[in-house]
Amino acid sequence: MNMTKPTLSLLFLALFSSSSIANEFKILDYHNGIKTDKLPCKMEAIDNWFTGDQYMCRFDNSATDVVEFQSDFISREVYQIDRYILIDISDARTLAKKIIKKYGDPDSGALDNSFIVPLPIMAWGDAKIERTSANSTSVVHPKKQGVGLSLQFLKCGGSSLGRCRSIFDVATNSPNKTVLHLTVFDAVRHAYSQKVITTGKAPETKKPTKIEIKETQDINNLKF
Repeated sequence: MNMTKPTLSLLFLALFSSSSIANEFKILDYHNGIKTDKLPCKMEAIDNWFTGDQYMCRFDNSATDVVEFQSDFISREVYQIDRYILIDISDARTLAKKIIKKYGDPDSGALDNSFIVPLPIMAWGDAKIERTSANSTSVVHPKKQGVGLSLQFLKCGGSSLGRCRSIFDVATNSPNKTVLHLTVFDAVRHAYSQKVITTGKAPETKKPTKIEIKETQDINNLKF
């Protein structure tokens, strides 16, 4: 995958119209910070040796369109939303156009040349696309603060079918299919939720430092 400047070299992306919803990264009608009782699925604790324990739920918008939400059992505010859409690979560029029309031109981008027809990886807000080696890049979500949106296409071909298999039961090599993966990630809420999940209690908050306010002279009573 070769790094490119999104305003110049994302090939077809530069031709698209942009009607950005500035810094409002919703997936469907769901946004980070939404309370879990407003979601269309029931949250549950998941023991996952690979990703770590999670408090999450999954909503099937359709048989080929799945949304996952992550939160914690104290704040009950969503910090991450992932949407997975199984599509024909020939439709990938058309779908990318629709994403750009919704969110505007990406702030960071690259092309994934592992596909026969290179497909974009894009990021908005505080998410970034960074080079991890001479020939590969990855999405990096904000670590301490900020909210970011990212888009990438996942392969359904080869020996490892990943999300194609685990979410959509694609059990055989299917290079003519791909999964669009959209992620909205909130760094501050993520840090809070991870503390809750690992310790079982809310993080301690620092007490505000008491500042002594010194009185000043009333100049109306001064005599010279």
